[in-house]
Amino acid sequence: MSDQATVLRELASRQAPLKHKMRVISVTSGKGGVGKTNFTVNLALALADYGLRVIIMDGDLGLANVDIAFGITPRYTMEHLLAGEKSIEEILMTGPKGVGILPGGSGIQELANLDRTQLLHVLSNLGRLEKLADILIIDTGAGLGHIVLNFLRASDDVILVTTPEPTALTDAYGLLKALRLERQDLQVNIVINKVHSEGEARATYERLETAVQKFLKESLNLLGWVYEDQSVVRAVMKQEPIGISYPESSAYRCIQWVAASLSGLYLQAPRQVKGIRGFLSSLLKNL
Repeated sequence: MSDQATVLRELASRQAPLKHKMRVISVTSGKGGVGKTNFTVNLALALADYGLRVIIMDGDLGLANVDIAFGITPRYTMEHLLAGEKSIEEILMTGPKGVGILPGGSGIQELANLDRTQLLHVLSNLGRLEKLADILIIDTGAGLGHIVLNFLRASDDVILVTTPEPTALTDAYGLLKALRLERQDLQVNIVINKVHSEGEARATYERLETAVQKFLKESLNLLGWVYEDQSVVRAVMKQEPIGISYPESSAYRCIQWVAASLSGLYLQAPRQVKGIRGFLSSLLKNL
């Protein structure tokens, strides 16, 4: 990996500093079935409503969940980029409201095995994302996998999606514990999905926060919650995001509220962000 780090430094030194740095957000969950991908897709649409340029990277390797949520089939994935067959612009798809979609496939896992020439090609391509978007959202796989934790460590911010179910909270805590062992300064934002009331959402968050404060000596941030809504089920069956099929639904209104908080936070730029090169450098260190 030392050679890869050298290439990163050379790439950065050759290019003029960009005034704009793209913020990288990973959306994750302790277990599957909590609605993480549906939340991610609709969050991207809601952020686009606020005028932000957003790209989603499907980090749930090999499962293509983002593609399914949008009802599209990608022609090319990261594997074609790594093979030198396609550029990032050829892989990047445009979804509703101009949201960019970057199909991951199994290509991300191969980053650690690239030679110098291949790595320079990939980094040059990924570096151009910085000019194409304000926010890169990575829809990670669920759980504590090596690639998932690498994405989380390398990101500027993490959104952890959970539900009131005890198993979901237990797994969310396990993920937080594993993540805190690696990076203490990472902002973790909590979204409680599939709740029936604000009271249920806040009570769920308090249970998780109490455990984290007691045993991990850390604090969390409640970013928001999303109500249980049959519109979500209908949209999934139609393979359309609720932000397109049911924009007036209670679930999407909740996600718009979350997006409003995020857009305000990021437009204010409360702290230095690493940009795409910083994200890639951190990611490669852990592959």
